[in-house]
Amino acid sequence: MNTQELQRATPAGRMRWLVAVERGASAGLLLMILGTMSAQVVARYLLHAPISWSEEWARFTLIWLAFLAAAMVMAQGQHIAVDVISPWLGSKARRHLQCFQNAVVVLACLLLLIGGFRFVWRVGLVGSPALGIPKSYWYGAASVGLGLIAVHGVANILAVFRCDRSEAVDGIERDTAAPHDGSCS
Repeated sequence: MNTQELQRATPAGRMRWLVAVERGASAGLLLMILGTMSAQVVARYLLHAPISWSEEWARFTLIWLAFLAAAMVMAQGQHIAVDVISPWLGSKARRHLQCFQNAVVVLACLLLLIGGFRFVWRVGLVGSPALGIPKSYWYGAASVGLGLIAVHGVANILAVFRCDRSEAVDGIERDTAAPHDGSCS
């Protein structure tokens, strides 16, 4: 087993790999949207022959992009948050609050997944108008995204326990354990 395979075999290495896949998929989807909509503009205004499926494809890829990017942002601990309580807390209490916040996110994602699976299953046979893509692929993006967000939430909780320290960031003392990139720096 070489060094690269050994690094991927660790939990932190697998999470870094997952975030890299999410980042690559998000970039690819964004490029697809850009290419599809550019082709639509050229076809509609220069060739006077609009592409009938381009807007549906762009909408489909945008849905997947939103959920994959949300998971990637969760992994990096970069979601928008109102930080009113934690600046007033000590380091240990802040870690407990961070674990509680991630646990609430994980629980919410799992509850939404339970209800969402039944819905995705029911709409599976219905196809989209222009492309005929089954609606389960459309709504499945939410299931995949929520599942990934839950995985990252659990990894964030584990990172809080693994990295038992905090440092000053932007003048406010914050825990450095939020992103689960495998390092505690």
